[in-house]
Amino acid sequence: MPDRTTTECRLEQEQPGGLRRAFGAVRWYWASVMGDNHYERYLAHHERTHPGEAPMTKKEYWRERTDAQDTNPRSRCC
Repeated sequence: MPDRTTTECRLEQEQPGGLRRAFGAVRWYWASVMGDNHYERYLAHHERTHPGEAPMTKKEYWRERTDAQDTNPRSRCC
């Protein structure tokens, strides 16, 4: 029969990891919705599809993205 204190300690150790994962998932989702991780996603895509080529700087990326949205507006709030 397992020791009760061992089982309780194991449960306490497992819970924070689950909470951390859940918080990380919420943080990732919120960053995706708000656009905070778009540049990082662009860098990952650029590395996969154009290895060896220099990616745009963060400033260049956001300028091009903003210009593209102004040129071709879609449904958006502002």
